[in-house]
Amino acid sequence: MRTNTALNPVIVLDLTHSGYGILRSLYKYNIPLYGFTYDSSHLELKTKLTKETFVYGSSKDLKQKLISLAQSLPQRPVLMLTNDEKVEFVLEEREELEKHLIINMPSTKTVQQLIDKIKLNSIIEQLNIRVPRTINIEKAEHGQLVEDLTFPVIVKPFLKSEKWNKAGFSKAIIFNAYKEFADVFPKMFEAENRIIAQEFIPGGDDHIYYCLAYYGINGQLKSHFTGRKIRQWRVFTGSTTSTKPVNESFVTNESIRIFDSIGYNGLGSIEFKKHQLTGDFYMIEPTVGRVDTQQYIATCSGNNIPLKAYCDMTGHQLNGIEKKNDNAVFIDEVNEIQSFFEYNTKYGLTLGQWLSSIKGQKHFRYISTSDPGISLKILYLVTRRLAGYFLRKMIRSQGSR
Repeated sequence: MRTNTALNPVIVLDLTHSGYGILRSLYKYNIPLYGFTYDSSHLELKTKLTKETFVYGSSKDLKQKLISLAQSLPQRPVLMLTNDEKVEFVLEEREELEKHLIINMPSTKTVQQLIDKIKLNSIIEQLNIRVPRTINIEKAEHGQLVEDLTFPVIVKPFLKSEKWNKAGFSKAIIFNAYKEFADVFPKMFEAENRIIAQEFIPGGDDHIYYCLAYYGINGQLKSHFTGRKIRQWRVFTGSTTSTKPVNESFVTNESIRIFDSIGYNGLGSIEFKKHQLTGDFYMIEPTVGRVDTQQYIATCSGNNIPLKAYCDMTGHQLNGIEKKNDNAVFIDEVNEIQSFFEYNTKYGLTLGQWLSSIKGQKHFRYISTSDPGISLKILYLVTRRLAGYFLRKMIRSQGSR
């Protein structure tokens, strides 16, 4: 192992969502941190946890800025990714980027096998993985095949791209009938010409489980963490807003079996949903070559996976200071509020039930003593939303008397 006198920097691409969790996992170890994002309005650009942040435009601009930064640093930096678009970007530019950056992710072939839903089918069949009935749509006429599925159906893009988001679509969309899907499909296909439709497995957000993992540069499993979601935003289809650790051996063992079987390396995770009636687990999707939205819950629970990945890639020996905590709860404070509002309005979740569901040692996505500027902005936003929501409820209640 190397000494800690000259720590390799870490470049986080992108800073948003799980990227901020990487910063919070690593900054306390005095690792030089740099962050990239594509939008100058992103709150994370104001963080005090990085030495410098960058906004990029095109892929060409991003590549040039990454290489220029790497060349200016005294130590070769580690690159950590946080979204599918950047995984594809690195695959396209891998040969050139690896000359300047430390990158540990699966081979291009393995990544494509897991990201490409068509190629993933061969792995599913080979390893006998239980999955929902699925239609892969890569031609406009394939949309008609969705009628053969049992509704409700959940539809999402192969790649969660900025183009998809700008078209006004959420991460995934639930359709209760084929006509609902057929009416929206042309606009969806125009935004993203690779779409997946799956039968919706009965159960709420709290029936979704996941296993986060890191496989070292030698292909050996170095760390893993299993958790269960409490809520998502958007409800039933979105990203994690609250989650906690859980001891679920099937999810852990099945994830490791899948990763081991394909010769995985780098950061990744697999998500499952537990059928509300049968108790069977169905694999929903793998996350490949990057961290996931809920990655920070592992650090909060005493398992700092980004730190272990960093040490494996650089050879540095940094002892984690986090203590094991099975009572930890991770909360994305802004989106958790939105999720609560919908659960409260549509599904009758009371304030008391909400608070009980997130009982434990709370760790927030943004609010912390280490980054006061961002924390104050988030506290203001959350307070304003809560006050507005309960004020509207009070007014409606008085008006109905």
